[in-house]
Amino acid sequence: MLWTVFEFLDARNFGVIQIWLKKERIQKKARILLDQKIDLLRQCGPGLPPEMLSPGPIDGGHIYKLKVRGPVMLRPLLCKGPISMDTEYTLLRGAIERNNVLPQSDIVQAEANRQTLISNPDRRCLYGQRSS
Repeated sequence: MLWTVFEFLDARNFGVIQIWLKKERIQKKARILLDQKIDLLRQCGPGLPPEMLSPGPIDGGHIYKLKVRGPVMLRPLLCKGPISMDTEYTLLRGAIERNNVLPQSDIVQAEANRQTLISNPDRRCLYGQRSS
C-alpha cells in the first residue's frame, strides 16, 4: 500500500517545507536526500526503520521526525493523518537538528500546524505541489 504525503500550507498558501528549504538555503544534495526519504515514506509508511523515521512520536503526542543525514541534519516534522490516520502523513514543519538537539519551538509549531489541519483540512497539498 502506498502512503500519501501532504505538506502543510502557511497562511499565504505556500508549502512550509518548500519555504523552509529556501529560507535555510538547503543545498541540492540535501534536498535530493530529503526527496528520497519522502519517496521511501510513501512506499513504506510506518515501516521505515528507526534510523529514518522516529519510531514513535517525539513529543509524547503526534509529531514524528523524518531523519535525513547529510551535511545538515534535516529533521522535517510530520504526523500521521491527521485526516486519514492509516494512509497518509503530513509534513508540518522543517527543522534542523544540531548537536543531537531539535529546537522545542519547532516541535511546538508543528503541533500547532497539526491542530490547524484538524479544524481546516484544506490547509495542505500533496508534498511539493506548492512552492514559495
